[in-house]
Amino acid sequence: MTQTNILKSLPFADRLSAVQLKELSDLAEIQTFEDGETITLQFASAENYYVLYAGAVAYHLNVGDQRGALLVGKSDEQWTPIGWSGFREPYRFATTAKALGKTKVIKWDNQKIRVLFDEQPTLGMHLLSSSLLYSTHLLKEARASWIQGSVALSSTDFQQTNSYTSFQDKGPQETTLEFFRQSAFFNPFADWHLAKLAKISRSKFYKPGEKLLTKGQVSDKFMVLKTGKVALNYLTESNEIYTSDVLEERGQVILWSAASYDAIPNNMELVTIEPIEVLEINRLDLLVLYGEFPNLGMVFMYRLLWLLGSALKAIRAQVITQTFDRELLTIQTMIEQAGAQLSVCSEMFKVPVLLEEKLTQGDAFDLMDKLANEGVGQEKILANLFIKMTHPLRKEYLFFEGLKRMTDHVIRAPKSVPAFELRNECSEFFERATAYVDIKIDGLENLPKKAGNIFIYNHLLNHPYYTLPNNFQITLDSHFISMLLYKFYKDSGLRVVRIGKGPEYGHQDYYNKLGHLGVRTADSDPSVQSVEEKRKIRNQFFNEAGNKLKSGTNLILSPEGTSRETHQSPVAFKPGAFMIANASGIDPLIVPIALAFFDKRLSKTKLGVVIKKPFRLSEVIDKKKPFKEELRTFLESYSKQYRSYVEEAIVLAEK
Repeated sequence: MTQTNILKSLPFADRLSAVQLKELSDLAEIQTFEDGETITLQFASAENYYVLYAGAVAYHLNVGDQRGALLVGKSDEQWTPIGWSGFREPYRFATTAKALGKTKVIKWDNQKIRVLFDEQPTLGMHLLSSSLLYSTHLLKEARASWIQGSVALSSTDFQQTNSYTSFQDKGPQETTLEFFRQSAFFNPFADWHLAKLAKISRSKFYKPGEKLLTKGQVSDKFMVLKTGKVALNYLTESNEIYTSDVLEERGQVILWSAASYDAIPNNMELVTIEPIEVLEINRLDLLVLYGEFPNLGMVFMYRLLWLLGSALKAIRAQVITQTFDRELLTIQTMIEQAGAQLSVCSEMFKVPVLLEEKLTQGDAFDLMDKLANEGVGQEKILANLFIKMTHPLRKEYLFFEGLKRMTDHVIRAPKSVPAFELRNECSEFFERATAYVDIKIDGLENLPKKAGNIFIYNHLLNHPYYTLPNNFQITLDSHFISMLLYKFYKDSGLRVVRIGKGPEYGHQDYYNKLGHLGVRTADSDPSVQSVEEKRKIRNQFFNEAGNKLKSGTNLILSPEGTSRETHQSPVAFKPGAFMIANASGIDPLIVPIALAFFDKRLSKTKLGVVIKKPFRLSEVIDKKKPFKEELRTFLESYSKQYRSYVEEAIVLAEK
């Protein structure tokens, strides 16, 4: 049995009567854990509730099949609650808590202490409010971890327009009581609770750009959203702004800290991004109500812990996704955490199965949207969270669907469609697909005003994810350059493509239909050719390419002749592109384009494109000297110089 005088130092002890303090003390005991010992175990039944008395504790999440566990927080602050997730359904520990060094905790049997709360609601309200206050630092730590892998965005990055739902006539005026009953937050409240809250509530409108909460402010209002959108921004120590969420669900609590009995310090800001209507309650009115009806206050503290737990779960889910780079793993883990809160018949269990294969991802996204609108309880909460988590995957899925439609359009096009027209249509399809991709471009001013140029680029590998169902791989880098030229010259140009091996006839048919120029390599044809035959084929190719340049057609080709990952690019240049320029007799402009990260999953990266100033071969080759020797010397140095161009593209993408 713990001495009552130890509990007298609890932060809320001065609010309790001697009898209440004695009853709390009678149920408590001091327990000591050695370094590394487990205090709570993730997913285990929350049989006990702990408060840190001395020492420190670390919180870990076990994530799917990953080895070890992810550290998600630490605390050495006295009175920090441990295992407070046991106060809410499904009454299981959300994390594994381990002692850091020798650690002492005060322990209560969870069931017994909840019975005591029911008998002494004032005591329950104050202990739960204290748990809330001392747990908010976990949310701050989680957000700090999240921003390390995020891009700074502010509410100004969102379109500030009126939602079509804002301030519309919604028919008969609903009562505040009816509105409360539609909000998930107020589900556990009794009708008489809601009636009391309705009397001290009022509707209020705010304009776009208004700050409902600023960093460092202790909020004096509790707010529930009726219509509109609000950005929840995290501010770093250097005042960088990261929008962690956009709140827009009717009945969603958007500002909760004012409802805590203990004033909670704030490091967030809440900014309206379109006109909103909220239901708000003044903090002082709530505190008066808690004093009169402590049972209502206790229920409020339970729900605020539920809100905090949901927010913590959401932000940790994003941290897990960033850490392990696997959204599916995160979703599977969170469904496991939901446990008994989901019906065994819930369609939610289909989501990770459908999400696992790219050909069924669209079905997964449709199902998430359906459950976000029609789901019950935890289904709806998880679906809304998964929609936010998988936003980059959705964009990537739409890009992949765009590639499929583009390829299908080319393959199914009638033979009567001219290749020039089909190439431009192909670029239009690719442009629609890339609307879902984050691409940064620098140097557009370096594009020559007139066509008839040679565009060279570093050729990057395709990520296996973008292999189409027929095993065909669309070269993203060359298709992008074709699209870029189409936008600038209204002509996507001609690409110089390798004539494939026999088994690659589908690949070759696609490019033949688009009318691109084929070049033979040693792998193209197994038949043995004489030196004279090879020279004849090469000269025919040079003549054809030169005629295209003279007619004002842009040519696109990679001097490497092979593809690499961004960090290896480029490899040594082959002379082909420059021999075309020399053989053309018109000394065309050569335009270098450096590309970065086209070899990566587009949901995980941004793409960088740098267009350098064009040059003519006559400007880099001394034609008075032997051409082959001059060209070889130039290519050796230029390959290395081109690497600096790729590094520029990398820096641009990572800005």
